[in-house]
Amino acid sequence: MADGSVDLSIAIVSYNTRVLMLDCLRAVFASGAEIQFEVIVVDNNSKDETVDAIRARYPTVQIIVNHENRGFSKAVNQALAVSAGRYVLMLNSDTRLQKSALDRMVICLDEDPEIGAVGCKQWTGDGQLYQSCFPFPSIRDHLIHASFFRTCAPAWQVALAAEQAIDCTRSQDVDWINGACLMVRTDLMKTCSGLDEGYFMYFEDVDLCRAIHQHGFRIRHLADADIVHLIGKSGARDRDKLNIVWEFSRIRYVERHFPPLSRFIMKMWITVGAFVRLVHRSSVSGVQQPASVYWSVVRRLWQRRVAEERPQMAEATVGR
Repeated sequence: MADGSVDLSIAIVSYNTRVLMLDCLRAVFASGAEIQFEVIVVDNNSKDETVDAIRARYPTVQIIVNHENRGFSKAVNQALAVSAGRYVLMLNSDTRLQKSALDRMVICLDEDPEIGAVGCKQWTGDGQLYQSCFPFPSIRDHLIHASFFRTCAPAWQVALAAEQAIDCTRSQDVDWINGACLMVRTDLMKTCSGLDEGYFMYFEDVDLCRAIHQHGFRIRHLADADIVHLIGKSGARDRDKLNIVWEFSRIRYVERHFPPLSRFIMKMWITVGAFVRLVHRSSVSGVQQPASVYWSVVRRLWQRRVAEERPQMAEATVGR
């Protein structure tokens, strides 16, 4: 329970990312933060001695050890349940906090009680500014970023994506910020019931930001605070399987938040995409996803029953 003595609880989910995790923690403790913070790592049954390494090098870090991969949402909620901070920061293990980032985000929330959550600029490992804040997903947004248009009309896709992109060099209110680095008022996050555990991973951050808006708070992108985000490093070992997890989460989000006509159009679009990939799978050489994966996406779209799919998702997921 937050009692005011701790400003911030930093929640980091771990799954077989020992080297990344240790580098992330090193950056946290070297960030020069003047606030009082605690770090809570939730390990999803790592097999690479992550837990032992953290205990040896960072004994003040609180560790919750799961004996299965419970996914991102459930793990964050476990950290939320034991957090003592006024605010909670979801932080990826493949991020590196820069100087004063924590202090500036906390000050942002302290100074404006109408802001429910705040994020900051994210830089890739090679120094490129990474798009980390967005408008809420729409049909147009999904079409623009579809691989079909990237292949068949790349110039058109680039132009439309640029038109839609938010200027991350400017502090401003936004619809949502990705969960790689998102600081939320602890009481508000609990009011929102934490992350929706129906999302094993992906789209839970969009869903949370929608809930924050619905409770009358704003989401703020802060341009004078920075992190380095080594995009996708924590899930690089098995990207194809993670793409399927992303599809299941996208379907859940569409069903929960799109109006009926838009929901139907999106589900038809995802169905066509699954069949196209299935046909493509049979025409190329190399290791491909089994056909059952694509059929599971189609079944999930139209049967609305997810229980039989979840075990497959858990086995497929390697990290956020």
